[in-house]
Amino acid sequence: MTVGELQEQIFPSAEGLERALKAALRASQTISPALRPRAPGIASPGGLVQLSHQKPCILVPDLHARPAFIDALLRTEFPDLGEPLHSALEDDRVSLLFLGDILHAEGEEAARRWISAYKRLAAARDDHAILSPEMDEEMGLSLEALLKVIDLVCRFPNSVFCLKGNHDNVMNAADHGDFPFYKYADEGRMGALWFQLRYGPDIAQLVRRYELSLPVAAVGENYCASHAEPALPLSRSAIIAYFEHPEVVQALIWTANAEAKEGSVAKSLQAIFASAEKARHAVWFSGHRPVSGHFALRAQGQLVQIHNPYFWQVVFIDREPEKAVFFTVAPNKEQPEYTASLVLDPFARQK
Repeated sequence: MTVGELQEQIFPSAEGLERALKAALRASQTISPALRPRAPGIASPGGLVQLSHQKPCILVPDLHARPAFIDALLRTEFPDLGEPLHSALEDDRVSLLFLGDILHAEGEEAARRWISAYKRLAAARDDHAILSPEMDEEMGLSLEALLKVIDLVCRFPNSVFCLKGNHDNVMNAADHGDFPFYKYADEGRMGALWFQLRYGPDIAQLVRRYELSLPVAAVGENYCASHAEPALPLSRSAIIAYFEHPEVVQALIWTANAEAKEGSVAKSLQAIFASAEKARHAVWFSGHRPVSGHFALRAQGQLVQIHNPYFWQVVFIDREPEKAVFFTVAPNKEQPEYTASLVLDPFARQK
């Protein structure tokens, strides 16, 4: 197999990736200001997505280079929709919200790839050793997942949204609320080096523009969502004006368990809903930190963490949201598997 054949099989061509990224940037400018309010003083959409109250919403936690997850999800027929998700999107009957971290696989197989590629790079002492089968496979999966998300956002710009996560940082940047990262090896630096050598500086700049265009939070009828738990109290206006506030981006994509300032979730809900009473009965969904089951509750039950890397899990929230229903999806299965449900109102749960 030639290098060219390998590239076509495992990761997208430079031309295809460039077209997709430019299409995503164009699509972000077409979204209605009612759904994504404009940042003050500029024409670009701000950092907050206002989810439609007229449609149910499906939350997708950290994708982490699982393109097959998206394929299975789109084929799934959820009970309240009565048709495959892809058809429901075409009929404008549902919203779909990705909580970020589209890139970089997790789990034992991913760890083996990253560690093997790291050892190969260290032994060669030559940056070009990053162009290895392990990295081609790893980054190929990441970019395939990214292109599937971009395709959905471009086709359904007023129904499909993708928030920014800390792994949505291909070039391992340290600005605009981002930081370099690692987990199994030196993923941030390795991924950036691979991308730079495969695609060159122009597409590297383009993918960075795309990443910085992503919103960082979403608000529904009685819930909010972001990649990570709010690290500090955040206002609606500060989230919308996130271009000017890198600390807001950092606070919504990087927060570890027990790292947030006390009361940040409750105060953020109160500021966003502009009502202390409504905020008391609302919740905030996040991914980022893995949970052992289907969800974990923090912040006096107002933070609902939903990322389990071992499940293809989504959360279904109806138009009149009283509870969140957890489902897992699977290849070659049209019906999802019900796994759990959670009353959204923290006070109602206590009765």
